[in-house]
Amino acid sequence: MKYYAPTSLAQALELLENLSGEKNVLLAGGTDIVPKMKSNPARSGWYDKYDASATDFNMIYLGNLGLSYITCDEKGDLHIGALTTMSDILASSLADKVPVLKQALSQLAGLTIRNMATIGGNAMNASPAADSVPALIALGAVAVFAGKSGQRAEPVEQIFQGPGKTDIRPGEILTEFIIPKPAGKGSFEKLGRRKGETLSVVNGAAQADMSGTHCNCIRIAIGSVAPTPLRLEKIEKMLEGKDVTEELIAQAAEAVADEISPIDDIRGSAEYRKKVAKVVVKRVVAGACLQ
Repeated sequence: MKYYAPTSLAQALELLENLSGEKNVLLAGGTDIVPKMKSNPARSGWYDKYDASATDFNMIYLGNLGLSYITCDEKGDLHIGALTTMSDILASSLADKVPVLKQALSQLAGLTIRNMATIGGNAMNASPAADSVPALIALGAVAVFAGKSGQRAEPVEQIFQGPGKTDIRPGEILTEFIIPKPAGKGSFEKLGRRKGETLSVVNGAAQADMSGTHCNCIRIAIGSVAPTPLRLEKIEKMLEGKDVTEELIAQAAEAVADEISPIDDIRGSAEYRKKVAKVVVKRVVAGACLQ
């Protein structure tokens, strides 16, 4: 393994161009990738993904690129750098504009992990159970990638291709998330095997713009029930343009089972996930629309 620590985004992109054709691993906070390398890399999928058994890859650390920030532009949109840690986001007064994201991050692992883990790393690890992702999707966040040919932006829900897989292109680096000026209220819910410092069995988030009980617009996302985090657009359409009641929310929640494709794993069965997914959606929609 060769280790690199570029000190600017331009230098990092130049390095990736020079190393094109080689196996390059981008390192952010390291809270997921380093344990996988050290503990049981074959079982974790590390060998399959990177063929690290031969150690013939380049580890490129991104922590010195100036991508740790949270700012608000003149339109009211939030910009969160990909290397911003969960703890730094939670401590920022600007993050008060997106309570649903703060709810999600406050339930992600424990303090020591949140001090190192980055929001970009949590997303690009592409775990279907990532806690930050449903909140980002519910908020309509956009992921911005930089490459030698320029920048491109994609809605967060569109960057995932499967467990551990995203649409990042060779030579690209995720630089930031842009969250449109938040409107309305959000809610996040997580169910795990215990109350703290655990991976989600099912998680979900909703952000709703309401006029009294009338739903003008809502975005709902759910995780750990399919190969990628999902935006539940069909469920959204059941609620938008209507007066939201507990009965309507219950009807929408019942329809969730048809939109998901969970699996059995060590944290829960597919059948269990189908049942609790309804509960999660019911709770986040009620939290965004009724409370």
